Amino acid sequence: MIDLPQKLYIEERVLSHPFTERILSKLPDVPQEIIEDYKKIGLEKDFRDRAIEDKSCLALAEKKGEVLKNVGRMEENQYYLFHEIDCKYDCEYCYLQYYFNTKVPVIFVNRDEVLNQIEEILQNTESPYFHVGEVCDSLAFDELTGFSKDIGELFNKYPNGTVEFRTKSTNVESLVSLDEVSSNVIPSWTFSPEFICETLEHKTPKLDERINAAKRCQDAGFTVGVRLDPLFRYENWEEDYHQMVSTLLERLDPKKIDYITLGSIKLHKNLLNAVRTRFPESPVILGEIVPSVDGKYRYIKFDRVDMYKKMVSWIREIDSDIRIELSLESEDIKELVFS
Repeated sequence: MIDLPQKLYIEERVLSHPFTERILSKLPDVPQEIIEDYKKIGLEKDFRDRAIEDKSCLALAEKKGEVLKNVGRMEENQYYLFHEIDCKYDCEYCYLQYYFNTKVPVIFVNRDEVLNQIEEILQNTESPYFHVGEVCDSLAFDELTGFSKDIGELFNKYPNGTVEFRTKSTNVESLVSLDEVSSNVIPSWTFSPEFICETLEHKTPKLDERINAAKRCQDAGFTVGVRLDPLFRYENWEEDYHQMVSTLLERLDPKKIDYITLGSIKLHKNLLNAVRTRFPESPVILGEIVPSVDGKYRYIKFDRVDMYKKMVSWIREIDSDIRIELSLESEDIKELVFS
């Protein structure tokens, strides 16, 4: 069953695009508004109203400029896909709250351009890695687009490249319907204890539902990624996270987990201001967070190390071979955790 948006904004220039027609055929009863430019949606509204009202809508538009990007902190031959932007979910810690001026999720319909550029890189690069889901949730609208299947079929032809879908969604029908499952296509989930899902990750599937989706992908032949990022400290965090790790590694096959990533909250000052405006009582900003070397607000160093070491120990109690990584942490933190 498709989760219907409250309203569709459609750029006039893409009205007759085949991909637009494909999506509209699945949303026949959703109110529509024809617009000139998706970047102007909601700008007349207060920031909080924009975030509440427009996030439940959807825009169909044309992507101008780069559809693949390599940003400064990424290694050479790593790329983000800009086939969609923003997200229908509303996590209190998400940097997308401030990243784009408009708050409406956007599907760019010129998908052939995305696929063509990916294929060009695959043909001319030794080991490219593509991240899907840095500026959106990679599968949140996959029930409308089926784009994961298009990408999966492309990567079946090019074993030299890898594509990772980062998500909290349960929309895996297109992925599991692939005739051939390749090891270079990795769906990965952010998992959080149910307390965090309910209090901070608004509109997202429950923990149990995410695990079921990951299990379906494993059963279909995929190796999956596990992202435990961000981790939160609160009164019962140890009990909740220990139980979650046990549940994850009991219900998922550890041998079909590509990696587990651990990370803590990382709040840019603009995100901090956005959270204060929208969620002034949020646990995200009420904990003991301090500015770090890169200017982002995090838990103090030894609180992070404490969390990471405990998480690693709980994982290693169950499986000693899973690759565990830390997300955006310094070498001295890594040494303290893994030494």
